[in-house]
Amino acid sequence: MFSAVQPSRRTFLVGAGRFAAASALTSVTPFPAIAEPRPHRIAASALKDLAGAVQGGVVLPDDPFFDDYARPNNLRFRTLPTAIARCASETDVQACVAWVRKHGARFAVRSGGHNYAGFSTTPGLLIDMTPLSTITPLPGGDGLVKVGGGALNGMVYQALERLNRTVTHGRCTTVGAAGFLLGGGIGFNMRMFGMGSDLLQATSIVTADGALHADIQDSGDGSDLFWACRGGAGGNFGINTSFTLRTFPVETVTFFDITWTTDVGEVLHTLLTRLADAPPEFGSKINITKPARGSGDPRLTVSILGQLHKCSTTVEAIIGPVLEKASKTRIDRDIAYWPAQDLLNEFTYPYFYQEKSSYMRAADITPESVATMIRLAERMPGTSMANAFKFFQVGGKVNATAADATAYVHRGYDWLFSSEVNWWNRKDPKSLVDENLAWQERFYTAVNTATKAMGAFQNFPDPSLKDWSDAYYGGNYGRLRRVKTAYDKDDLFTYRQGIKPL
Repeated sequence: MFSAVQPSRRTFLVGAGRFAAASALTSVTPFPAIAEPRPHRIAASALKDLAGAVQGGVVLPDDPFFDDYARPNNLRFRTLPTAIARCASETDVQACVAWVRKHGARFAVRSGGHNYAGFSTTPGLLIDMTPLSTITPLPGGDGLVKVGGGALNGMVYQALERLNRTVTHGRCTTVGAAGFLLGGGIGFNMRMFGMGSDLLQATSIVTADGALHADIQDSGDGSDLFWACRGGAGGNFGINTSFTLRTFPVETVTFFDITWTTDVGEVLHTLLTRLADAPPEFGSKINITKPARGSGDPRLTVSILGQLHKCSTTVEAIIGPVLEKASKTRIDRDIAYWPAQDLLNEFTYPYFYQEKSSYMRAADITPESVATMIRLAERMPGTSMANAFKFFQVGGKVNATAADATAYVHRGYDWLFSSEVNWWNRKDPKSLVDENLAWQERFYTAVNTATKAMGAFQNFPDPSLKDWSDAYYGGNYGRLRRVKTAYDKDDLFTYRQGIKPL
């Protein structure tokens, strides 16, 4: 069993005076010079009841590390909760669900806090799952691993490295494994193994009635709920307390990181069309980067990052003659799997951003559509940060699963497209941010039209997306609503783009 070391730098609710202080709170400013939403008023007696029921502790705004627990990754959605319940057990989770039902309190559930649209923030009770993060290899020799509902991706990677195993995983170590898995889960291994959610063998979940459904699977009681948890996104059906994953033995891989600074349109079109025929052992992400405003070099660059598992071909053969145009080429062969992931990982600190996504087929990507992308990207106003549009390579094993076999509906595509706008509030005036967001809407619409792109990735939630239910879930939304009705007909677990009961 691998247990994540939990921070000891915290203080919890102790004594009536502390509760009285909590009940009197009307404004707190943990991020200086930026206005924060006023905290949601919850009676001191109710908080006292909660503190008595949650063994992991309840943290209030006067705690010196409250801000660390409360801060989301996307600072656009910083909202100060009234209190934070630190769940260290499934019993704690059940106590929180019972408490919010009894008091009608607003709440949100969080593991990593990376929800792009801020759906893991709340002015009420923040249910913090991160203490529930034990990672346990299961007996039997079949490579199953049980991951706690609060584990961060980095904790999962460390545990898997000790086991010489892997799964489909992302690059950012501070993302919560729960959110990653529940919404699908993308990574360089997905073309070889399937989506992260495809590897889910069982999950335990506390539903709106407070019941713990332990280790539900693809058959038997709870099979419909299990289906919904494989791509139905977090925060819809309950609080998942554990995930049992199928893992795979690791091997050496070829790491590659290649950049082009000239002929970017030709290079991008070649990559997007040629790589669709790559073997499933090949996983890549293509970035087209716009330098920061005022950086002195406004040129777009194209880069591709990824890995190739052992197979009958090479990175050079897959990428082809366009490799000769690269301005920077790094191809490292026979790197042990987990050290290679250190080269692929990215660290994301909290900042301000907006992301929009859709899915494309290589057959629909023409030289003209790529020229449209490049022309519009060159006209982006830009911010004090670099911005990019990206293509995550799907296909392979992802497409071997039927669209209705799990709640993750986006099968049959070659690329997951994403446009991002990044900024800092203190460096980029609101007028400039608004100008860039308006540009992003035009860019997204034009690119989708030019490439016949459709849908949107539910793990990249977009608060401006109007047809979100169809974009995220397509033909699976009707069944998801039926599951929602069966387990949460009163919509206790609700948010702006949450699945609605019938």
